[in-house]
Amino acid sequence: MKMSIVTGASGEILAAVQGHGLTQQRDGVEASVSFGGNHKIHQVEVDDDLATVTDAAQFQQRLQKYLPRH
Repeated sequence: MKMSIVTGASGEILAAVQGHGLTQQRDGVEASVSFGGNHKIHQVEVDDDLATVTDAAQFQQRLQKYLPRH
């Protein structure tokens, strides 16, 4: 599954969304998500079962393995 993970200046996870598109158009309206200069977006391929994780701490822990090491 494709996922976009947003990290802050210190490498902390700020957000994660399914897919690589951060812009969507519907009924003539376009919306997009953007982040400040110190944020980085990592577009990665993750295990499909990650979508079923309901525990926030476990979710963040699992996301860490897809991010580059500092």
